[in-house]
Amino acid sequence: MGLRVVIAGAGRFGTLHARVWREGGAEIVGVVDLDPERAATLAAGAVSGDDLAGLLARVPADAVVVATDEPSHAPLALQALAAGCHVLVEKPFAVSAAEAAGLASAAEDASREIVAGHISRFAAPYRQLRTSIADGRVGDLWSLRLRRDFSREWYASFGGRVDPVWESCIHDLDIAISILRQPARRVYAARSAAAGSAAPSVASALIEFTGGVLVTVETAWTIPPGAPQTESGALELPGAIVAEAEAHGSAGVARQRLLSDGFTLWNDASWSPNPFLWPLVDGRVGGAIRAEVDYATDVFAGRRPNDLMPMWEAVWGIDLAEAMTASLATGAPVDLN
Repeated sequence: MGLRVVIAGAGRFGTLHARVWREGGAEIVGVVDLDPERAATLAAGAVSGDDLAGLLARVPADAVVVATDEPSHAPLALQALAAGCHVLVEKPFAVSAAEAAGLASAAEDASREIVAGHISRFAAPYRQLRTSIADGRVGDLWSLRLRRDFSREWYASFGGRVDPVWESCIHDLDIAISILRQPARRVYAARSAAAGSAAPSVASALIEFTGGVLVTVETAWTIPPGAPQTESGALELPGAIVAEAEAHGSAGVARQRLLSDGFTLWNDASWSPNPFLWPLVDGRVGGAIRAEVDYATDVFAGRRPNDLMPMWEAVWGIDLAEAMTASLATGAPVDLN
């Protein structure tokens, strides 16, 4: 018998999660959304509404997937934990260090698991990079360079809602933590003065981790509309993600690109579909989102420990993102406790 899952958020990612969980054998027993009609459509006959705590009081559930706007992630996750559910929270799983610490404490008190939805940890290129470093193929690690660029039109859509540090940089902050398995010690961040808005569309950070490895993280929400579209498949998101990672060590260098030019499609636009995140294969969703949901399913069912996305590493990522935004605001380095 599959897990009984409630989806919080019936937007683009909530809809994708509902499909992937269903294809994996879970039963979607409820859906909540601020738009009750949208929730009912995604629920497809299951219970729906606009109040997560109220729905969980009526519907037995094993787990909740939180795929809502960023500021509501932690409050909804706390409601799920209070109802005795495990939780998968889309990134960022909190938007402050205090929220992150509170979630970790609540999960421990409830004896429930939280899996932060850092999908890049489960994408094949990053997994291969992480494995190569762990296997010693680059020797002693000296530095990491991580870059992630998004379409310009996404900044117009998302920039007013959430700082790009929490939307794009958070992926690469988490990748660095997943490789180093340690927290950061200090961060200095700067933005492009030409970006000209409250939230930086172009930002860079230099981060020193506790083990001494230096990490640079860059994001630019500046890819023009004429660039090849990458986000087709199970999640139709017009635009492009171009991401790269590079590791330098005493014995070599490892590099990877998330953008793939192995398959292209030219019609009224240019397409270079990303085969790693959520590709459609024989009518089913595969890639990193499939691996992430399978992992969460096994953790929630007690079949494996939460060792690929442990809670303390998710907390370190939130601490680092908060410090990066503080450095952007002050123009000075920020030390982490």
